[in-house]
Amino acid sequence: MNRRSAVVAAAASLLALSSCATFNRNDVAARVGGKSLSSAGARALVTPDDQHTIGDLLRQQMTAWIKLDVLDEQQAKAQYDKGLAGSASICLGAIPVAAIADATPVLSALQSGMSFADAARQYSANQALATGGGIVLAPDGTECMPPSGLAQPVADALKATPVGQPIAANLGSFSAVLLLRPYSDLSFQARAVVAAASVSELQLASLLAGAHIYVDPRYGRWSAETLSVVPLTT
Repeated sequence: MNRRSAVVAAAASLLALSSCATFNRNDVAARVGGKSLSSAGARALVTPDDQHTIGDLLRQQMTAWIKLDVLDEQQAKAQYDKGLAGSASICLGAIPVAAIADATPVLSALQSGMSFADAARQYSANQALATGGGIVLAPDGTECMPPSGLAQPVADALKATPVGQPIAANLGSFSAVLLLRPYSDLSFQARAVVAAASVSELQLASLLAGAHIYVDPRYGRWSAETLSVVPLTT
């Protein structure tokens, strides 16, 4: 299991764990209202290989945990599922191929049940995308971006495409199988980005301001300015 998969799997499990458990204050890494993230759960967000960046990784994932608790995730998913027609965030998958005809076996494999990630590893002409399972990263390294971040030929190809339906697109100098990735395929942190983008910045700040957020000083503090968990000395 790679680092991203380990982080996502651990983070997803925390929602079920922390919603039904009661912790001693000393064992609480973060709390939003009456819902808590335990210290053990926080430590599970990173793997031993990540020790050199454990602080930053923990704070990023704790920020995602807090935002997903405060925001209406069902509303965020409903907006995301509108695709380019109504979502403020686009999470794109792509399998570049040399020519449009080369997309046919890729689509056939997907229709036969192969996962998009496996198809990317087998068919992608771009090694970085093949290694990453076809996930197109935004310039800041996250999995999602506003629709304005898409290249125009990609945006045109996806304009009327439902989320979760792969299509073949001729993009000029190359072709690709494109996918507006299903919400269920998104990482824990990507879902938090989508949820945050589903409301205005003022609404997000207002919701978080009234959420009674606590962060144990061992991990940092909640910043009302950046709307994130930051180092204690920041």
